[in-house]
This record gives sequence, C-alpha cells and structure tokens, in this order.
Amino acid sequence: MPRVLMRKGLLAMGVVALAVAGSGPAPAAADQTSASSTGLEEVIVTATRREERLQDVPISLSTFSQEKLDAQGLKDIDDLARLTPGLTFSRTGVGNSSNYNDENSDINIRGIDSAAGASTTAVYIDDTPVQSRHIGFGSYNAFPQLFDIDRVEVLRGPQGTLFGESAEGGAVRFLMPQPGLDHNSGYMRAEFASTQGGAPSYETGAAVGGPIVDGVLGFRASASYRLDGGWVDRVDYTRPDPGNPLSLPVYASTTDSNANWQQTITARAALKWQASETVSVTPSIYYQRLVINDTAGYWQALSDPADNVFRTGNALRDSSTDPFYVASIRLDWNLGFGQLVSNTSYYSRQQHSISDVTELERAIYASFGLLANIYPQPGDAAPEYFTDTQNNFYQEVRIASPDAKAPVTWNVGVYYAHTNENVPSEGYDPTIGDETFAFSGFNVCSGPPGCPNGLVFTQPVNRIIEKQIALFGEVGLRVTDTVKATAGVRVSKVDSTGESAIGGLGFGPTLIESNFSTSEKPVTPKAVLSWQPQASNLFYASAAKGYRTGGINPGVGTFCNADLEALGVPPGPSGLRELPPQYSADSLWSYELGAKNTLFGNRMQVNSSVFFIDWSNIQQNVYLPTCAEQFVANLGVAHSLGAEVDLAVRPTDALTLGATIAYTDAYYTRGSCAGVLTYNGTACVGPSSATAVAPIVSEGNGLLGSPWTFLVSGEYSVPVALLGGRNGYARVDYQRTTAQSRLLPYQDDRNALFDTTIPSLPSTSNLSLRVGARFSGFDLSVFGNNLTNQHPLLFLSRDVAVNTVDNLYYGRSVRPRTVGFTATYRF
Repeated sequence: MPRVLMRKGLLAMGVVALAVAGSGPAPAAADQTSASSTGLEEVIVTATRREERLQDVPISLSTFSQEKLDAQGLKDIDDLARLTPGLTFSRTGVGNSSNYNDENSDINIRGIDSAAGASTTAVYIDDTPVQSRHIGFGSYNAFPQLFDIDRVEVLRGPQGTLFGESAEGGAVRFLMPQPGLDHNSGYMRAEFASTQGGAPSYETGAAVGGPIVDGVLGFRASASYRLDGGWVDRVDYTRPDPGNPLSLPVYASTTDSNANWQQTITARAALKWQASETVSVTPSIYYQRLVINDTAGYWQALSDPADNVFRTGNALRDSSTDPFYVASIRLDWNLGFGQLVSNTSYYSRQQHSISDVTELERAIYASFGLLANIYPQPGDAAPEYFTDTQNNFYQEVRIASPDAKAPVTWNVGVYYAHTNENVPSEGYDPTIGDETFAFSGFNVCSGPPGCPNGLVFTQPVNRIIEKQIALFGEVGLRVTDTVKATAGVRVSKVDSTGESAIGGLGFGPTLIESNFSTSEKPVTPKAVLSWQPQASNLFYASAAKGYRTGGINPGVGTFCNADLEALGVPPGPSGLRELPPQYSADSLWSYELGAKNTLFGNRMQVNSSVFFIDWSNIQQNVYLPTCAEQFVANLGVAHSLGAEVDLAVRPTDALTLGATIAYTDAYYTRGSCAGVLTYNGTACVGPSSATAVAPIVSEGNGLLGSPWTFLVSGEYSVPVALLGGRNGYARVDYQRTTAQSRLLPYQDDRNALFDTTIPSLPSTSNLSLRVGARFSGFDLSVFGNNLTNQHPLLFLSRDVAVNTVDNLYYGRSVRPRTVGFTATYRF
C-alpha cells in the first residue's frame, strides 16, 4: 500500500478513535426507516455466510431492507447504485462497444471496471450467481426487480474466498424473504407516476406467506407487474443538404411516441419443510421477464434535453425480451457442532434482442468511400438478431461454526459449477450491395460469401463452457478478548472451453473459427485482523485476492486491418493481421483499513474505510473504431485507491439523518501494448511491428467512474393532527457525483485508437422527496424524483471515429422529473 494512502488511512482511523474515546451509520447499510425509539436499528447480515450484526463484520458493506428500498423509492439496480457508495452502474446501450440495447450495462465496485470477460462484480439471487460473461456485443447482466426483497447486501472489495470468481471488485446479493412456519406475513405495493415529457408508469404487486402446517410446512409466494413509461420518441427526419455527408438530420414527424417503455413481470414461490428439529428443506423458484420496447438512447442532432425533447431517428426499434428463472433447493441441518447448508440451483436465461445497425453499416462503408454518407435511404433496414443463452448448474455445501462469538470460528465448504453461455448473432442488410454499387461502382455483396437473403454478418456460435470445483474455508481465532485474526482461502480448479465461428462481409469466403481450452488452478487467500474494544466499536485491516479466468477471442474482418496495424498486431499465415485466439486470466490484491463505530447510545454510527487495489494483467475490451469490431486484451497494471465514510444520526426519535462521502481514483499505472509488443515508456516496440506504434492505453488513463460521490438524506416522522394522530413523514435524498477527471483510454490521443470528441462522465445530481403517512401497516406517500429535472450526458458515442464521415452522436441521460403516488401494506 502506498505510504501516502497508509498515512491517510491511519489518520482517518485515529480521528475515529478519538471520537470513540468520547463514547458509526449503520452506513447506507442501516435500515433507518424502522429504527427503534432508542436509536438506530441493529442490522443483521450474512456477508460472511453466517448471521452477524453488521457492526461486527470486518467488511465494508451496505444493506437495504425492503422498507428502506420503499422509503428511498428504489425499484431497480439503477436506483440502488445511485445511493450505494463505491458502486458504479451505467447503461451503455448506445456505446460503440455494445449492441444498442438498453439492457446493456456496466457495473463495478471501487473502480474495478471491465467490459470484457467474466464480470468483475458478482451478482447473486440468494446463494445463486447470475452474472453474465462479456462475450461479444450481445451479452450483459440481468438484475432482479426490487420487489419483495428481504434485503440487498453490497459487499465492497474482493470476495473470492466465500463467493469465488467474478467477485474481484465485490458482490451484490439480492436475498429473498423466507417462508414462515409460525406466522402469516404479507406485502403489497401499488404505484402510479408521471414523467415530464413522457408516458405514465405504474406498478402493482403482492406477496404473502405463512404456515400451511403450523411449525412444519410454510410458504411464500409473490408476483408483480411494472410498466416504466418511456420518454424518447422514435421519429422520421429530413436532411437539409443531402449532398453534404455531414448535413445533420432535422425532425420531420413522430412515428412512435415515448417508445422506450419497459415492462417487468416477476413471480416467486418457496416452500419450507421443517423435517425435524434440526433439518429443514426449502425449494424455491424465481422468475422474471423484462421486455424493452426501444432504447433510451437519443440522437443529439434531433433532441433538446434542456426542453425535455429526446428523439431517435432509428429505422427500427432496439427491442429486447429477457426471461430467466432461478430454481433452487436449500437444505439446512443443525449438526450441533456446526450449521450445514447445501444449496443446489439452476439458472436458465433465454434473452433475445433486435438491434438496428442501419446507420452503423452505412457508417462503415462510407468511411471506406463506398457510400456517400452514413444515412440510410427510404425503406432501408438492417436488423441484427442477438441471443444470450445461459444454462448454469451450481452446487455448494458449507458448514459454519454456530457461535460467531466463540474463541474459534470456522467456515468450510465445497463448490461446483457447470456454466454454459452462448451469444450467437445474425445481421441482415438487403439493400447494402445495391447502394454501394450505385455510389462507388463496387457491390460489396459481389464476392464470396455474398449476401444470401440479405445476410451480411453471422456468428452462429460464440460459446464458453466452464466447469469449476473449489474448496474454501475461513478460520477466526480470538487472540485476546478484543483482538481476532481471520485467515481464509479458496482453491479452485477451473476448466474452460470456448468456440466461436464468425463470418459475413469482410470475413472471407468461409467462417473464421476459433477454439480454446484452458485449465487453471487459482488460489484466492484472505486475511483480516480486527480489534473490537467494545461491542460498539470495531477496527480492522484486511488483505484479499480476486481473480477472473480467461476466454476466447473471435476473429475480426479484413476491414479491421488498419486498426490492427495501428496497434502493431502482426500478420498471420494468411497475410492478414490476426488476433490472439484467447486472452488469459487477471487477478488483483486489495488492502483495506476500516472502522465501525456506534456512538451516543446508538444515536450515531460512523463506518469508514480506506483501500488500495493492485490489479494486474487486466482483461479489457478493445474497440476497433473504423470497422466497429472488438477483441479482448490483457492490459498491464492498474491501481485503485480511495475511501468511504458513512454516517447515520438519529438526534431525536422523530429525525434520522444520513450522509456518505466516497472517493475512488482508478487508473492504469503504465502503458500497455497489443500482442507481443512491449512498452518502452513512450511507444510499443517489438518484432511484429517494423516501426514503433502507440499503445492501447497510456500511463494515467482512468477506469470508468466518478471520483467523488456525496449522498445526503433525512427523514422526519411525527404524529400529525390532520391525519388523526397518525404518523406523517417527510423524506429527502440528494446525490451528487463529480465529473471524471482522468482521460479514459479511448479519449487519449497518445493511444493508437482514440476519439477525442467523446466526453468523460459528467457531474450529476439527483434530488428526491417523499411525503406520506404510516399507520396500521399502510404507507401512503407522494414522491418526486429528479426534482430539479437534470439531464446529464451520461454516455455519448458515434459509430465510427472518422470526422469527415460521421458526426451523428448518440446520447444517454436519466429519466426526467417524475412525480407519483405509492401505496404499500405490510402485515
């Protein structure tokens, strides 16, 4: 850990220690909406695979109960990330390295961000991982809707020991309510909302549970429906000067108002059988179906965000349907000396989407002088069909010691996974050959493989199959009454096979086939030293390792030769420049100092941490801007360092306040090159390139994420005479992030491939307000989100980075000002 960070960390710990001498929020983790009259509520978590108080767990984490999710108006992962320190989430569907689908996203914790390979953030529904690999343009994570959730836990820092691969940056766990054996319970929610300049949204859902046979058999069942109204119109346009390739489009008429609506259906059923006093069996199934009608991306030339005008000129809808289910059987067995848990689960997903690549196809050919401009002619349509199929089986058996306060605690288990993900795609453009011939005299469909039935691109298989078996365990030893040392390790054997076939225009007469197989044996240790002088104060230091396995690189077309030459990729036996058929694993070490402090009789909680992460051999997506293809490279070393402070205060029984400050600075520490080239401090050199070439990334380039995040919240609740003495409340939440200061690799003209016209993440702010009443299990409230009607440009892209050809930019912002009414009922 760098000395400057260590000094800052020790200083921060010292400040907290001085405060302790006078006597920490359950950070964003505390459920402040249902705090007791004696102070802030005590939160129980299972981040260490056993139930413990949040304030006793030496991990930086945030938790959200369903009550807190409702109080803050959080309905999906976008909302959750906005109010979670250290968690960055962005919709990247308009990005040039995605497929224009609005479900496309990027999630990272503490700056550990990658759009390639296995996810850097593990996503769990109960004990089942559901994250996706980044395989080509058409794969992305699915996230459960936030309805009938017992709690969400966000664990910051690598969690490889207990949660395995894809938990390099951390993990997000969606934990469902369990069936009741001795009491009935229920939850209902209905909502209606109106978005400025857009269509209305509404939701209805219900959950109920209780004993079927008292003390022996119980159930929990839920179902919900949500429609999120759109605010982006799909329109027709004209161009004032068709002879000028840079003449921008002008709005003509609307073909589909508020086209970017989304519909989400969820259903869940669970049973619990108490077979004996010590054994219970809980089968469950969760189903979700997300339908996206069209993208929320808009054409800058046709839009005016300041006036709530968002328009896209796409010829086709960028639509998606994403159904998945998680089926599991959990066995709990109290062995006396330990608690055994066996979880057997199966995750099945059949996502399919259609992307409009009409402009993209024309941008590519216009950049090679085969078309006059990037704009389609009337009647042109180029759909590309994507499918993301996942069929994953998981089995985990673990045993944990029963008493977290014992002198020695332990947790040991075995894990098996067989995952199979395939992301095929197929693109059509029936008129592209005639158009290129009419303009340039060359028909791009004239040679093999041609364009049979308009087929211009095909990738019939793009699959990775992974088989993994792992042993893991942790042992905690109380060195003294107040000092505890914990050591853990996960030892895995991962066998991966990949196959890809790709073809079409620019790929030659036959399919380019790629295959690989690897066997890896990663070891991910963890060590924690904690000091808890009182139950109200915890200090800890930890070190942990995370890893991701490697994968396959499909081929790219001959149109990409110029980009590959700029990177110094050597020619293959065919004379064409060829990518490595696969990329290798990456790994990181994370070091953290933290404190969790409860003050003033549980009226205040301060949770703080500082961290340093050393990430090597980083798997990253490399976009080839002149041919709109991509590949994965292992790019050197990056560091991420920062800090988080969560504060929760309940100065009176009626008032609860919260504040969070988080800082992350994630950046590459040196330049990195393609293939066998090496970086000499200024350029890439080696036998595959006759001359020195520019790197893929340069020293100091940043990883995606805002440096500073500030969150402030407050809730005031008192009996109100006008409500007949019932409790009325008012809640405010304000979030602000600062603009990204470091250049991302594709913005830096020191690199081989760049586009300096693309901006970094902007500063953002969001103000939300909720006013309502709670009585007899009911919570009735009116709310407003994005009350100041901010429209930050979160994402901007264009199809090809050729200034003389493409000045059509696609933008992405947030939902405009939205007001509405929510009713919930619990029993």
